[in-house]
Amino acid sequence: MWGSFRKSVKVADVLAISEDAAAAIRGIVGAPGVPEGAGLRITRELNTDPSGEPRTDLRLSVVAAPEDGDEVLAEERVFIDPDAADLLDDKMLDADVVGDDVRFSLDVQAEAR
Repeated sequence: MWGSFRKSVKVADVLAISEDAAAAIRGIVGAPGVPEGAGLRITRELNTDPSGEPRTDLRLSVVAAPEDGDEVLAEERVFIDPDAADLLDDKMLDADVVGDDVRFSLDVQAEAR
């Protein structure tokens, strides 16, 4: 996988966040109407795929404050649910921004490969 180099910030030994993702998060939580101190919360959900097989999904949501037990990545304003933390310890959160739309993605950190 050869592409442009993206600088990232490694925080709390849980999740690396690319500069693009950090900028997108700042834009989201800094938007008008979003409470001061709000952040992007990542939670884990167990679902079933269309074939009936179990599937683990991650959900991103804007919340006013972290919940008890969340890992808080203060500089980036990311709150990680304890159940999601183990899935993210070797991941990089990235973002592609097109107009007003943000698409977040996860990849394995280069150091973990």
